[in-house]
Amino acid sequence: MIKPEQLIIFSFLFPFLYAETHYRFKYFFSWLKKSEPEIIADIPSRIQKGHQLPVLLIVKDADKYETELINIEIHDRENLIFTQDLNIQLTQTYFDKIFFINTSEIETGQRNFNVKIKYRIKHKTKTCTNDNHRGTKHKALPIYISTDPFPNLDGCIYGETHSHTNYTSDQLEFGASLKSTSVLAGSMGLKFFCATDHSYDLDDEENNYLKNDPTLPKWQKFLAEVEQENNKNTNFKIIAGEEVSLHNYKNKNIHCLIYNSEKFYPGNGDSGEKWLHPFSELTINNVLDDADDKTLVFAAHPVEPVPFLQRLLIRRDNWHIEDCRHSRLNGLQFANGGPQKYFEEGKNLWIKLLLEGHKLTGLAGNDAHGNFARYRQVSFPFIKMEENYFHLFGVWRTGVYLDSSAISTVSILQSIKNGNCFITNGPALQFKAHSNDGVSSMGSLSENIKSLDIKANSTEEFGNINKIVVYQGLISDKSEKVILSDKLSEPKNHYEFDFILEYQSEKGYYRCEVETELNKIALSNPIWYK
Repeated sequence: MIKPEQLIIFSFLFPFLYAETHYRFKYFFSWLKKSEPEIIADIPSRIQKGHQLPVLLIVKDADKYETELINIEIHDRENLIFTQDLNIQLTQTYFDKIFFINTSEIETGQRNFNVKIKYRIKHKTKTCTNDNHRGTKHKALPIYISTDPFPNLDGCIYGETHSHTNYTSDQLEFGASLKSTSVLAGSMGLKFFCATDHSYDLDDEENNYLKNDPTLPKWQKFLAEVEQENNKNTNFKIIAGEEVSLHNYKNKNIHCLIYNSEKFYPGNGDSGEKWLHPFSELTINNVLDDADDKTLVFAAHPVEPVPFLQRLLIRRDNWHIEDCRHSRLNGLQFANGGPQKYFEEGKNLWIKLLLEGHKLTGLAGNDAHGNFARYRQVSFPFIKMEENYFHLFGVWRTGVYLDSSAISTVSILQSIKNGNCFITNGPALQFKAHSNDGVSSMGSLSENIKSLDIKANSTEEFGNINKIVVYQGLISDKSEKVILSDKLSEPKNHYEFDFILEYQSEKGYYRCEVETELNKIALSNPIWYK
């Protein structure tokens, strides 16, 4: 049985999942606990007009509280736009169902939907709006209905590189299923997502998150389900991975993202599962020295601040520059869906490493734990819930350029490994170099670069482009200098520019940033020269 102090730790560890509210200590009061399952509705944060809008309904823990779903209504503001009788009897631990709404008659722009669910427990009929939690405001779910798809350029697809599913499930939280996550992600305009559930959840028994199983049935089931979903869907892919807790050079707990490994890497140091023993099984070097060539390893949210209690009780820490210098590290996932200042701090660490000559790919993700429209969390065990709009699935994206039109996990991972990708929460960006030897893409190494080719575009949803900056990284000086800064007097949705360069005398790199009038940005990965 888990101890009280362990649950308190958990409440500070996992702030972004759907809220599990049933667990409590024996004989201990919980204001959040209700004698009914958790019922949650969710929708993507954006969709293109005319596309089918998926509305996700999740019911968790109906095995504890047998429930009948009677009816669902979906309202655009006060207007009823969908209703369906359900008459579904539930007795399982996890259930979800997606209802599709035609958006062709719905106005574009920012909208707010309410999802009303009628259900019956022990012959008593009840109704909830958007969720049935105590302590939440049951506010409408926001969505942007766009006239356009995501800004795009030839050969580019978008994906979410850090997200969690219902393979993460414990005393305080749970995620959405792989299948439902794929549907909502695809409706936004994404073509892939990386399922990176925590290492300390993937080693649990299938039906008991309080016990580990060394035969790893949950991990094996996870890999099998990812493969099954990918085989069914030729135009959308799930990258199997895990978020592993390991030790940094200070012997404290940090997280890394591991993609495309059939081998399971354990990491329980900050799980709270072993009270007063906050030590992970592996170090950064253990993982990086062991990973094979097809496996990618990235630093996860390397510099986001760690709360005091996490530092004190479970030895959580950040990545330091000393941790990032291993030649086998593929890059940093420093865009993480949080406040802008944390993004800037992560970018600064990445630039420092680039200026040391480390060819590290920058990635964007959101650390999304199943939340699309907003997150709801247990902020203090048994007492308080909290809601916010950070870390929403797909808000920050990685734009990946593929060598072929076919979308496959192999081609996605190869482009990420090569660095032929960019970070964005809005505009699209393509950055290439021209030399006597031909054209070089982001992430590549070239000699005698003669010119840089910049292409960018945006849409009304994200605002017109109003600024382009190109930086030259001078490794010998450990500094960057601006070689092009174009503040557009008249912002526009397309930008193309060919920039002629002077001769490069020492090794370094070029990188590009784009900004829109709505403060949405895109960052290229560097093109290296020697």
